[in-house]
Amino acid sequence: MKLSQFAVSPCSNPDWDLDQVLTAYSALGYRKFEVFTSWARSAFDYTNDPAVYLKKGRAHNMAFTSMHLPPVMADNLDAGIKEAVTATRFAAAIGANVVLFKAQDRPTYIKAALPFLDAIESINITPVLQNHCGSALTTLDDVKEVHEGIADPRMKALLEVGHFHSAGVLWPEAAEYLGEKIALVHIKDQLGVQSVPFGEGEIDLPGLFRYMDERDYTGNYVIEMEVKDAENTIDYLVRAINYVKMYCEPCP
Repeated sequence: MKLSQFAVSPCSNPDWDLDQVLTAYSALGYRKFEVFTSWARSAFDYTNDPAVYLKKGRAHNMAFTSMHLPPVMADNLDAGIKEAVTATRFAAAIGANVVLFKAQDRPTYIKAALPFLDAIESINITPVLQNHCGSALTTLDDVKEVHEGIADPRMKALLEVGHFHSAGVLWPEAAEYLGEKIALVHIKDQLGVQSVPFGEGEIDLPGLFRYMDERDYTGNYVIEMEVKDAENTIDYLVRAINYVKMYCEPCP
């Protein structure tokens, strides 16, 4: 595992705008950034010129490596797929190599996936499904239903360690099922459902790193921090990057 595999998520400081988060995270030593297209103040407008964002990235020595797509809604399937494809083209233009495909519910995931996959086949990018506690993909059974319903090797998986933990699923069980589908990993440490500083929770992150290394995983890990004492988030992000450095061999 290398330090260059680690990215940071703007969910850690959702009230900050893009210039604020890029300035702060770059100063901490992060060089990869996951892109949101809604919710956070730093969200990208995927209808805008990608060059605007590439310029910001270069100014902060930051690459954009994965991007959340707008969800496909059940009552507007064709338009939703078209929008997701537009966003995927934008993601590729800003240098992202992974997009997080989303839908309103599990039947919509299954209905929308194949036309979406066909439409983006010429784009050099990997789509993944994200488990997220409280969403249509909360439990491992939810994830299995959708992957098996899609039944297409072009659709890969995001191993969202924290949200599986919140749903009562330990990451080894999820990782064993997802196997070679895993193309992105999100990491936090937690006590129950609450995010805590790395090394202070219940999630076996060192075991996760060993497990993924043993399987020659070369994708990114996205660091997330959603603690109660949000005023300390930047300090905790420093501690997070120092924590993962202990497991990097060699560590740049």
